[in-house]
Amino acid sequence: MRFLTLVLLASFSATAVDYEKDIKPIFEENCAKCHGEKKQKSDFRLDDRESILKGGDWGEPGAVPGHPEKSSIIEFISLDPDDDDIMPPKGDPLKKEQIALISEWIKEGAKMPAKKKVAAEKLWSLEKVKKPAIPLGEKNVVDAFLKEKLSEQGLDFSQQADPVVLLRRLQVVLTGILPTPAEKDAFLEAWVMDADKAYSAKVEELLASDQYGERWAQHWLDAIRWAETSGSESNLYRKNSWHFRDYVIRAFNQDKPYTDFIIDQLAGDQTGYPRATGYLVSGPHVPPATVGQQQSAIAEARYDRLDQVMQTVGASIMGMTLGCARCHTHKFDPIKINDYYSILANFQGVEFGIRKPELAEHAHHVVKGKKIMGKIQALRQKERSTWKEQWHSRHEARVNQLKTRGIRLVALSNSVALDEVDIYNTAGKNIISQAKISTNIAGEKVDVELLRDGMIGQFYGFKAKVKKGDKKLHYIQFDFAADIEFSGIALSKDRKAPVNTDYLLSEEWLTKLDNYKIEYRDEQGKWKVLVKNLTQLKTLPAIQDLITEYNEKAVQEEFIGRFIKPVKSHVLKRGSASSLGAEVVPGPLTIITASLNMTSETSDKERRMTFAKWLASDTNPLTARVMVNRLWYHTFGDGIVSTLSDFGNAGAKPSHPELLDYLASEFVEQGWSTKNFLRLLVNSKAFKQDNKPKVAALKLDAGSRLLWRYAPRRAEAEVIRDSVLKFSDSLDLTTGGPSYRIHGTKKRYGMWKVTDNYSEPTWRRMIYQERMRGVDDRMFTAFDFPDCGQVLSKRPASTTPLQALNLMNSKFMENQCDIIAKKVESSDPETSIRQLFLLIYNRQPSEIELVMSKKILKSEKVSILCRAMLNSNEFIFIQ
Repeated sequence: MRFLTLVLLASFSATAVDYEKDIKPIFEENCAKCHGEKKQKSDFRLDDRESILKGGDWGEPGAVPGHPEKSSIIEFISLDPDDDDIMPPKGDPLKKEQIALISEWIKEGAKMPAKKKVAAEKLWSLEKVKKPAIPLGEKNVVDAFLKEKLSEQGLDFSQQADPVVLLRRLQVVLTGILPTPAEKDAFLEAWVMDADKAYSAKVEELLASDQYGERWAQHWLDAIRWAETSGSESNLYRKNSWHFRDYVIRAFNQDKPYTDFIIDQLAGDQTGYPRATGYLVSGPHVPPATVGQQQSAIAEARYDRLDQVMQTVGASIMGMTLGCARCHTHKFDPIKINDYYSILANFQGVEFGIRKPELAEHAHHVVKGKKIMGKIQALRQKERSTWKEQWHSRHEARVNQLKTRGIRLVALSNSVALDEVDIYNTAGKNIISQAKISTNIAGEKVDVELLRDGMIGQFYGFKAKVKKGDKKLHYIQFDFAADIEFSGIALSKDRKAPVNTDYLLSEEWLTKLDNYKIEYRDEQGKWKVLVKNLTQLKTLPAIQDLITEYNEKAVQEEFIGRFIKPVKSHVLKRGSASSLGAEVVPGPLTIITASLNMTSETSDKERRMTFAKWLASDTNPLTARVMVNRLWYHTFGDGIVSTLSDFGNAGAKPSHPELLDYLASEFVEQGWSTKNFLRLLVNSKAFKQDNKPKVAALKLDAGSRLLWRYAPRRAEAEVIRDSVLKFSDSLDLTTGGPSYRIHGTKKRYGMWKVTDNYSEPTWRRMIYQERMRGVDDRMFTAFDFPDCGQVLSKRPASTTPLQALNLMNSKFMENQCDIIAKKVESSDPETSIRQLFLLIYNRQPSEIELVMSKKILKSEKVSILCRAMLNSNEFIFIQ
């Protein structure tokens, strides 16, 4: 077809092609229905030159003036009639003469009359943030804007809430734990003396507490759906990923400026906070072993992982549904497909996986690790035998002071499976890179470079099967140009499994290492046996004890992402990794900023840092708006923009746009301080007001979006659980560290099963519960605790029978209520009842409540009354 098109071009060379006469009729008859003024499939229109030159979803120009052979229009209309992508898609294809005419028109410059276009209304969230004037009449700026809107509807704020209600609300919002009777009494005592001073002091106390960071870190972890397993079929454990959770908690407690918080999470390896990059790999991913070895599947899975990064960044920081532009230009928002892949290019150097964090030399774990390793080296120097060291991910055969130019692994069985191999000199340095590696083994994956490529895991290992009956010596050989001071060799079948997890029931990664004989080349060039069988070597208790200590106290690999050399980025046609479109360079959302001045050669570090600084810029219209709206939501129960992660045309419009922009401006001017911002909100009249309904107000604003009252809402699962533990004096407030486990062990493709979600080892705050993706914890999942599979900025609030059943009959509630009952129980039933009411509700019972409670205690234990009270709306709702 292309040959015929070029032949026909000769007939048009005498006279110029006229667009109105020759081209427009073809487009109107065959193309305008789908690519005209009213409808633009694939975001492409043919009635405007600028649009034609720009192209559509495929990321390439529709026409390249002077070059029909580079123009997508010609590509699509010239396809074979049986091709699904041919244009027009239905009916008869264009005639050869028509294709030739369009080709000549493009060759002559694709000229056409200029079309007057009406400027599209810019999306509100992409407009520059402008700080509006503060309405008069209220002391707090939040109240001033809210009052103005309320007045327009003939509404006003409700009266101030009761001080006890206010205290409970304040503690739940800022720390996620209800107050004890003692805390309530102390607050009321101060309130009587000076209410404003008492309230302000309480705010400062809560903001300064460790529990504040734990509360607000959980909100961020929800927004990025962080978990400690990968999800997918195997749902593998992400060992040591809890370090990222602890970084987030510390960041909130230290009131790290939000801009620094953003930059750390995208480029923490460059800012001194390397664990913060766990943000980039917080979403789910399919492990390589599940993907398989088909190249198309591997490529597709790679872009699926990068899409997870895009979802994280888009939802949590930008408030934009970037993922919608993966296959085509966004249907609602001004996000082109080129934008999607340009932003994705910033993360081409990011890969899901583990690495040792780049900690400073003076960091505690670095110093400790060096000290322990020094002791190990000293003991090695004293030993004169051959011995074995069992490290977490490998076995090492060790010898002292052996000069050689070659090491050889001789296979003793038909199966050869090795991950990385390390060869050490007497200084303890791995010198495998200096070796020439060869093998006489044939098989499926016998590339010897797999033994030192740095890619850990059996999926990236050396594998072969020796035919049965083959008596030939099969080996892998490591030759050096000169003598080396050999001190050891490390072998493993799969280094990733033990590094990345600690739950597998069998040490399958260490099996069959007795299948190798280790030999060395002597001074005459002959091969001598060094180790007949690795598993038969002795271990040295002193060294082995130090290795155990090193594994516990030195820096270890963590699931915080690893970095690779970025490749060039292309638009993927229809989102398929097998269909590359135009090349794109790392960049921003172009409707905000045209370019970040990077190229395909820009390094991974520079890409991530440049993009992070663009996100954290004062002039970026999205960043401050999205964050202050998120903070507002968690304070008042609904956002000014109710769709927290979608500030686009498909999302909700702001209920108070001027207030949102004022707060965004103030947030920036106050140094992006989260604590300062929350201080402003909780000191407002709007936050302090009563929650009682008003008939007239409900008719006008049933959802209380105008904030004529503080609308009650159900507390989150962790607030309920942590408060119950606090009531029983069982709550362990230790901050940070490894998560507590409620699940048993499992095989690689087994299911996680809850084995203990109630006993004393689990009595820490729920943020420290090991977070397993897609696993029901058999208690608080019923209260809409997220499964971490999808981005979830707002948790749903369902009402189901399971919630009441769990609060009444679960082992956790039974145990805790038994403890609480012992705490309050008295020989006088009324005393027990009053103590329970004070503990759970921070108030005395009414007369009718007292009568009913006494009636219950005639036939039931105090623990039953406790369970009933903890099942009430007064406990599980933030009033």
